[in-house]
Amino acid sequence: MPLFPGHLHVIAVGKLQAKHWRAAQEAYQKRLQRYTDFRLVEVKDAVGKGFPDAAAMQKEGELLLQAASGAARLILLTPEGQQTTSPGLARFIEKQLQEYGRIAFLIGGPLGFSDDVIAASHFQLALSPLTFPHELARVLLLEQLYRAFTIRNNEKYHK
Repeated sequence: MPLFPGHLHVIAVGKLQAKHWRAAQEAYQKRLQRYTDFRLVEVKDAVGKGFPDAAAMQKEGELLLQAASGAARLILLTPEGQQTTSPGLARFIEKQLQEYGRIAFLIGGPLGFSDDVIAASHFQLALSPLTFPHELARVLLLEQLYRAFTIRNNEKYHK
């Protein structure tokens, strides 16, 4: 199966702690690597590590931007972001990869994103109007990315 052009990165604050979330993450990572150059990067969380909230969010933002430094497009997952359908996301990803080559989806910590990260971003995406725990949001994003590639490949998974 041919790989889609470009590089797709998901950069997230923190590591998944629960075994079931890590297992789901690893399963979708393997599936995504069949379609494109996919990489998941976890940066250290700073919330609850002795920093005031504003300083913690700033530190996490610096780490996110550093990890995403090679990406031509930064797409933030935010509650205020644009919502789309799974086929719409598939078209969006394909277009972003074709036009920009290297895209990164960023998942912030529990406090969200620093102003610097928001200013550096090119697009904000919402998975749903509902609120999810960060672990579930990460797995949900990975599943939707995988679904997007199956849609673009006309595979049965997405139906």
